Amino acid sequence: MRKIKSLCILIAIVIYATPSFSQTPKVTKHENVVYGMISGMALLMDIYQPANSNHIGIVYVVGSGWGYPNDYQKVYNQVPLKDDYFLDPEYTGKWIKSLTEKGYTVFVINHRFAPRFHFPDIFYDCQRAVRFIRYNAKKYGIDANKIGAMGHSSGANLSGMLGVTDTAIVKPENGIDSMSSKVQAVVALAPPFVLSERNMIPDTALANFYMRAVQNYVGDLSNYQNAVSIDKASPISYVTNDDAPFLIYYSEDDPIVPAKQTELMCKKLKETRVPFKEFKKTNEGHNPIPDMKEVDSWFRKYLK
Repeated sequence: MRKIKSLCILIAIVIYATPSFSQTPKVTKHENVVYGMISGMALLMDIYQPANSNHIGIVYVVGSGWGYPNDYQKVYNQVPLKDDYFLDPEYTGKWIKSLTEKGYTVFVINHRFAPRFHFPDIFYDCQRAVRFIRYNAKKYGIDANKIGAMGHSSGANLSGMLGVTDTAIVKPENGIDSMSSKVQAVVALAPPFVLSERNMIPDTALANFYMRAVQNYVGDLSNYQNAVSIDKASPISYVTNDDAPFLIYYSEDDPIVPAKQTELMCKKLKETRVPFKEFKKTNEGHNPIPDMKEVDSWFRKYLK
């Protein structure tokens, strides 16, 4: 099984990255770019840079429940988040490919995983990625002042957090640390915006999976500090009128993240006059299908 998965990944990489003899490659892939170091461990991203660049950069955060049961480097059947592009071509890969075809430079990032790591460390990795991208914007041909974020599930939670917070480093040690970590537009798919809001049907396998994932992310909720962290890790807690506009896709029958989370977030965005647009889908569960023409229009509107 391991050999088969490795072969599939290799074939996908070759098909995507290798040009035919009759045309120039349309996308340049910068693989395993180190955007930070944590105790000797490299934080990596893959960068997809289209030849027809529109000079807009998008951070893409893949959904993973904020982590895997063990470190992905030690579990053969799990891979870094950024490689989900190849393993899930009908969902994650489809949206990333669509973005590059439309001229966006896409930065697909890894972050540390729960339960070995928790909030806020996992979120800090995402902020570090934005700082790195902003600092190196000229190198990758994008506008440093306007960067977007897109993500699914836990990746939508982290993307949303990037749109509503900006943690300043008091004593920056280098140019990257002095950069803003906030993005200027967000697209969220099946987003956990209010982590304390459980599914309406308790004690089901998927509902329990959600609560386990949340507890892995913020820590055991029987501990008071962790119970406080569940709000701190929720994008709804930070919404103010100067936040990034949100384009949101969710499904009324999502068995993992209840639709009420998005409904509460939209109410908050409306109250604070943050631009947003929501699409409530039916029969799409935890994998709502975004209209990529709408996504393109949203990013161009707020990032051009």
